[in-house]
Amino acid sequence: MASKSLHYQGNHTFSKTEKVQGYIIYPKALNIVWGNDQRFWKLPKYEKDGAELIQVNWLEVTGCIDNINIAKKTSYDVGFIVSLMTDAFGWSDSPVYLMAKWGDNTQWRKVNLTTEINAEINGKKMISKTITITKGKGNNTYKIYFGLYEVWNKKWKGGLKIHSVNLTEI
Repeated sequence: MASKSLHYQGNHTFSKTEKVQGYIIYPKALNIVWGNDQRFWKLPKYEKDGAELIQVNWLEVTGCIDNINIAKKTSYDVGFIVSLMTDAFGWSDSPVYLMAKWGDNTQWRKVNLTTEINAEINGKKMISKTITITKGKGNNTYKIYFGLYEVWNKKWKGGLKIHSVNLTEI
Protein backbone atom coordinates (compact mmCIF):
# COMPACT_ATOMS: atom_id res chain seq x y z
CA MET A 1 0.00 0.00 0.00
CA ALA A 2 1.44 3.36 -1.03
CA SER A 3 1.68 6.07 1.59
CA LYS A 4 0.91 9.73 1.00
CA SER A 5 3.98 11.95 0.74
CA LEU A 6 4.52 14.34 3.63
CA HIS A 7 5.97 16.90 1.23
CA TYR A 8 3.65 19.22 -0.69
CA GLN A 9 4.24 19.52 -4.45
CA GLY A 10 3.00 22.85 -5.76
CA ASN A 11 1.10 23.33 -9.00
CA HIS A 12 3.99 25.46 -10.39
CA THR A 13 1.73 28.20 -11.77
CA PHE A 14 2.78 31.82 -11.95
CA SER A 15 1.31 35.05 -13.25
CA LYS A 16 2.73 38.09 -14.98
CA THR A 17 2.39 41.18 -12.80
CA GLU A 18 0.43 44.17 -14.06
CA LYS A 19 2.14 47.12 -12.35
CA VAL A 20 5.80 46.18 -12.88
CA GLN A 21 7.49 43.85 -15.32
CA GLY A 22 7.79 40.48 -13.66
CA TYR A 23 6.01 37.51 -12.14
CA ILE A 24 4.19 36.59 -8.95
CA ILE A 25 4.07 33.08 -7.52
CA TYR A 26 1.57 32.23 -4.76
CA PRO A 27 2.14 29.50 -2.13
CA LYS A 28 -0.11 26.92 -3.87
CA ALA A 29 2.55 26.87 -6.62
CA LEU A 30 5.46 26.21 -4.23
CA ASN A 31 7.01 22.94 -3.07
CA ILE A 32 6.97 22.79 0.75
CA VAL A 33 8.91 20.16 2.69
CA TRP A 34 6.58 18.68 5.37
CA GLY A 35 3.76 20.71 3.76
CA ASN A 36 1.30 17.79 3.61
CA ASP A 37 1.43 17.28 7.38
CA GLN A 38 -1.07 19.46 9.27
CA ARG A 39 1.11 19.34 12.38
CA PHE A 40 3.66 21.46 10.53
CA TRP A 41 1.90 23.62 7.90
CA LYS A 42 -1.49 25.11 7.16
CA LEU A 43 -1.64 25.11 3.38
CA PRO A 44 -3.61 27.67 1.39
CA LYS A 45 -7.14 26.78 0.42
CA TYR A 46 -7.37 29.27 -2.44
CA GLU A 47 -4.77 30.31 -5.01
CA LYS A 48 -3.87 33.68 -3.45
CA ASP A 49 -4.00 32.59 0.22
CA GLY A 50 -0.81 32.42 2.26
CA ALA A 51 0.85 29.28 3.62
CA GLU A 52 1.26 29.29 7.43
CA LEU A 53 4.12 27.53 9.14
CA ILE A 54 2.94 25.98 12.41
CA GLN A 55 6.29 24.45 13.40
CA VAL A 56 9.25 22.75 11.73
CA ASN A 57 12.92 22.26 12.37
CA TRP A 58 13.59 21.93 8.62
CA LEU A 59 12.36 24.86 6.50
CA GLU A 60 12.57 24.28 2.76
CA VAL A 61 10.23 26.06 0.36
CA THR A 62 11.12 26.02 -3.34
CA GLY A 63 9.68 26.81 -6.73
CA CYS A 64 10.47 27.84 -10.27
CA ILE A 65 9.11 29.65 -13.25
CA ASP A 66 9.75 28.13 -16.65
CA ASN A 67 9.20 28.64 -20.34
CA ILE A 68 10.23 32.25 -20.01
CA ASN A 69 11.41 33.69 -23.27
CA ILE A 70 13.46 36.69 -22.25
CA ALA A 71 16.61 38.48 -23.35
CA LYS A 72 19.98 37.09 -22.29
CA LYS A 73 20.98 40.13 -20.23
CA THR A 74 17.69 40.47 -18.36
CA SER A 75 17.96 40.36 -14.57
CA TYR A 76 15.35 39.83 -11.90
CA ASP A 77 15.05 40.70 -8.24
CA VAL A 78 13.67 37.62 -6.48
CA GLY A 79 11.93 38.29 -3.17
CA PHE A 80 9.87 36.21 -0.79
CA ILE A 81 6.94 38.16 0.64
CA VAL A 82 6.58 36.77 4.17
CA SER A 83 5.50 37.99 7.58
CA LEU A 84 5.93 36.78 11.14
CA MET A 85 2.71 36.21 13.06
CA THR A 86 2.35 37.45 16.64
CA ASP A 87 3.03 33.96 18.02
CA ALA A 88 6.20 33.42 15.93
CA PHE A 89 9.06 31.61 17.67
CA GLY A 90 12.53 30.24 17.02
CA TRP A 91 13.73 32.86 14.53
CA SER A 92 16.20 34.87 16.64
CA ASP A 93 19.04 32.37 16.13
CA SER A 94 17.75 30.93 12.85
CA PRO A 95 18.62 33.07 9.82
CA VAL A 96 16.98 31.98 6.61
CA TYR A 97 18.67 31.77 3.24
CA LEU A 98 17.15 33.00 0.00
CA MET A 99 18.39 31.25 -3.15
CA ALA A 100 17.93 31.94 -6.85
CA LYS A 101 19.36 29.93 -9.76
CA TRP A 102 19.20 30.67 -13.48
CA GLY A 103 21.28 28.44 -15.74
CA ASP A 104 24.70 28.11 -14.13
CA ASN A 105 24.30 31.29 -12.08
CA THR A 106 23.31 30.68 -8.42
CA GLN A 107 22.96 33.40 -5.76
CA TRP A 108 22.42 33.04 -2.00
CA ARG A 109 21.48 35.67 0.58
CA LYS A 110 21.30 35.30 4.37
CA VAL A 111 18.37 37.07 6.08
CA ASN A 112 17.63 37.42 9.79
CA LEU A 113 13.82 37.53 10.01
CA THR A 114 13.74 39.13 13.47
CA THR A 115 15.67 42.19 12.28
CA GLU A 116 15.11 42.35 8.53
CA ILE A 117 11.35 42.17 8.21
CA ASN A 118 10.76 45.87 7.98
CA ALA A 119 9.26 46.74 4.62
CA GLU A 120 5.53 47.45 4.75
CA ILE A 121 3.32 45.95 2.06
CA ASN A 122 -0.44 46.18 2.53
CA GLY A 123 0.06 46.88 6.24
CA LYS A 124 2.16 43.74 6.83
CA LYS A 125 5.85 43.61 7.76
CA MET A 126 7.82 41.83 5.04
CA ILE A 127 11.39 40.83 4.18
CA SER A 128 13.07 43.85 2.69
CA LYS A 129 15.92 41.96 1.01
CA THR A 130 15.87 40.32 -2.39
CA ILE A 131 18.36 38.48 -4.60
CA THR A 132 19.32 39.79 -8.01
CA ILE A 133 19.76 37.00 -10.54
CA THR A 134 21.01 37.32 -14.11
CA LYS A 135 20.63 34.65 -16.77
CA GLY A 136 23.56 32.25 -16.74
CA LYS A 137 24.78 29.78 -19.33
CA GLY A 138 24.35 26.04 -19.58
CA ASN A 139 21.27 23.92 -19.02
CA ASN A 140 17.89 25.16 -17.82
CA THR A 141 18.32 28.77 -18.94
CA TYR A 142 14.56 28.77 -19.58
CA LYS A 143 13.86 28.30 -15.82
CA ILE A 144 14.48 30.43 -12.77
CA TYR A 145 14.60 28.38 -9.56
CA PHE A 146 14.22 29.96 -6.10
CA GLY A 147 14.02 28.84 -2.50
CA LEU A 148 13.76 29.79 1.16
CA TYR A 149 15.77 27.60 3.55
CA GLU A 150 16.66 27.10 7.20
CA VAL A 151 17.86 23.54 7.53
CA TRP A 152 21.08 23.86 9.51
CA ASN A 153 20.40 24.66 13.18
CA LYS A 154 17.67 22.03 13.75
CA LYS A 155 15.75 24.28 16.20
CA TRP A 156 11.97 24.38 16.11
CA LYS A 157 10.53 27.51 14.57
CA GLY A 158 7.03 28.61 13.68
CA GLY A 159 4.71 31.51 13.01
CA LEU A 160 5.93 32.35 9.51
CA LYS A 161 3.42 33.19 6.80
CA ILE A 162 4.43 33.03 3.13
CA HIS A 163 2.32 35.35 0.98
CA SER A 164 4.07 35.11 -2.41
CA VAL A 165 7.33 35.15 -4.29
CA ASN A 166 7.87 38.13 -6.57
CA LEU A 167 10.25 38.27 -9.52
CA THR A 168 10.69 41.82 -10.72
CA GLU A 169 12.55 42.61 -13.93
CA ILE A 170 15.32 45.15 -13.40
